[in-house]
Amino acid sequence: MDDIQVMRFLARSLEHAASQHDWPKMQEVDAQIAGLLTSLKGQALSADKRDALAALQQTHTRVSQFCQVQSEALEKQIARTRRNQEGATAYALFSGEEDFGQ
Repeated sequence: MDDIQVMRFLARSLEHAASQHDWPKMQEVDAQIAGLLTSLKGQALSADKRDALAALQQTHTRVSQFCQVQSEALEKQIARTRRNQEGATAYALFSGEEDFGQ
């Protein structure tokens, strides 16, 4: 596979992993992208390679934004769960104290 094909493959793989919420696969593809970028460093890129690289960068940006939104939603869910758990614990303690008072 030449570099252009690799870039297109990585973009598709990243999009697919994001659509499946496959976080480990996304990390793996991200590492592969980093390796590709390292290998391209210092090379003169043809117009086609620059276009493929720009498309990969756009995909990476979209997926990064998606991950940020998912991370924020998860943080809110965790905070809500903690608040609910704290309330349930307090209620259980309160209920337990009432049981002893009877």
